[in-house]
Amino acid sequence: MKFGGSAHVVQWYGARVKLNGGVGGTVELPSELGSLKVEDFRFLKWKFNNTDIAEKFSDQTDVNLHAQFKGRLQLSLDFSLTVRELRLEDSGEYQRVGLKEDGSQIPTYKIQLQVYEPPITSVWIQSEYTWDPENHTCAVRLVCSSSGGLRPSYTWRMRDQTGSSSRLHFFLSPREGNVTITCTAANAASQMSRNHTVRCIPTGDQTTGNTSAHIMTSAYIKI
Repeated sequence: MKFGGSAHVVQWYGARVKLNGGVGGTVELPSELGSLKVEDFRFLKWKFNNTDIAEKFSDQTDVNLHAQFKGRLQLSLDFSLTVRELRLEDSGEYQRVGLKEDGSQIPTYKIQLQVYEPPITSVWIQSEYTWDPENHTCAVRLVCSSSGGLRPSYTWRMRDQTGSSSRLHFFLSPREGNVTITCTAANAASQMSRNHTVRCIPTGDQTTGNTSAHIMTSAYIKI
C-alpha cells in the first residue's frame, strides 16, 4: 500500500467511511450534504472523537476549537473539512453533524481516519577506511543513513554479531577476506536493508601508512 500526501477511501462501513493518510500529508473530509446547502442549516459541526473541532452558526465560522488542530483546518463552501500537515494523533473518528433551520437533524456522517508514517524509501552506507600499520589491520568506519521514513532506528549485522546504532567501527585484517555487513533501517511503516561487503587489501607503501581497504560490492535488500 502506498501512502502519499492525500488520503483515499479504503472501505465503507455502513454509514461510516474509512480513509488512510500519511504523516505530513493532507486529507479532505467530505460533508456529504447531498442536495442541501449550508444555508439550509441552523448549525453544522465537525467532531473528532466526540469533541468539537469546527463549526458554523449562521454566518459565524470557527475552525480553532481544538488545540491539536490549530492552524491546520480549513472549511470549504460546502462544509467539507481539510486537515493539513497530518499527524499520527489525528487518527480517529470524525463526525459531521447538523441541525436544519426547521429544527430537524440530518444523519450523522462518520469518517474513520488512519494516519500512517511514510515508509523508508532508500538506505545508504558511507564508509571510511584507513590502514593501521601498528596492528596491520584496516580501520573501517561506516555510517548508515536513510530517507523517506520518520524516526528510523538502525541495526547492524556482521557475521554473528549485531548492534543498534547508525555508526559502526571495527578493524579488519587482510587474512579475513571478504566481510559483508548489513545495515537495516526501520520505522513503524517499513524496513529496508543494505549490504556492504569489504575486504582489507593493503596497497602502496605500508611504512608511510599509504595503505587502505578496498570496497568490494554493495547491494539493496528491501524487506
